[in-house]
Parts: sequence; C-alpha cells; structure tokens
Amino acid sequence: MCAFADASFLPLPTPLFFLTLALLNISKAYKYALIGTIGTMAGAIAGYSIGHFAWLNTNGEFTRIAHFVFDSIPGFSEVSYNKIQLQYAKWDFWILFVASLMPVPYKIFSISAGVFDINIFMVCIATLISQGAKYYFLALMAIKLGNRVKEWIQSRIVTAVLITAGSIVVAIILIKVI
Repeated sequence: MCAFADASFLPLPTPLFFLTLALLNISKAYKYALIGTIGTMAGAIAGYSIGHFAWLNTNGEFTRIAHFVFDSIPGFSEVSYNKIQLQYAKWDFWILFVASLMPVPYKIFSISAGVFDINIFMVCIATLISQGAKYYFLALMAIKLGNRVKEWIQSRIVTAVLITAGSIVVAIILIKVI
C-alpha cells in the first residue's frame, strides 16, 4: 500500500519503510520486494492515469487543470510543456528508469508520464524493471548485510535526508530550465 501511494499520490519514504520491514524479518525480504514492486507498478499506473486524465480531455486538448497550471506556475507554459514532452518522447524509458532509482518521489514521474502521454506499456516496463531492481537489491542488502545495514542507516540518516532534499531541488530546477 505504501509503494502504491508513493508512486501515485503521496510522498512517502518507501525504501526506508521497505528496509525497516526487511531488516525486522529478513526471511521475508524477497516477499516484501515482490510486494513493493507490484505496489509501485499499480501506483505508477494510477499516477499515469491521474496525469493523463487531469491534463488532457478526450479530444487531446488541455483541461482546466492544465490551463490553471500554465497560468499559475511562473515559467511553465505550453511552450515549456512542449519542450518537456519532446524530451519524454526521446528518452521515455530512460527518464523513468533513472527517476525510479533516485531518492525522489516516483509519483512525480508516473504522473508526468501521463501528462506527457507516454506509452503506458513503456511506463510499466520501466517501472517493473527499475523498481524491481531497486527493491530486490535492497532485499539482498538486508539479507547479506543485516545488522551492518542497520548501523549504516542509523549513522547516515542526516546525509540521506540532505541528499533527498537536494535531489528534489535539482529536479525542480531541471524542470524549470527545460
């Protein structure tokens, strides 16, 4: 449920929740990885739907929400929308793949994939591969490193928070520049 919400509508630190569960019950780490992957996939589809149906109407025209965003966010216009759409058209899989590995809420990219009308199957493939790799890697880390992972997380929590916040700032700046 947490992975679904993180990929569609709520900013949650899902990898940290996942690691906590995996470290508490290492024998179920791969099961949790499967659940996290499936939850993120379902959330990405929901996020895609939110972006797609909130941004464009059935005629392919911008909705009131889209016009509100164009009018309310300085520097974001139909021209910048078209520039970003070209980048998504060119790099669709790779944008989603890399985004899912960054400590940025995946919903930003699942919703924007719907806004920019990316092929839903490409979204599903990118999400399945990248999120699956992330969760199974974290599960493997929990199994192999166990207590050392707990100690590492506890000693670097401030650094992780700072990196996450910095990544969000960089993503916002990149969105505004592109």
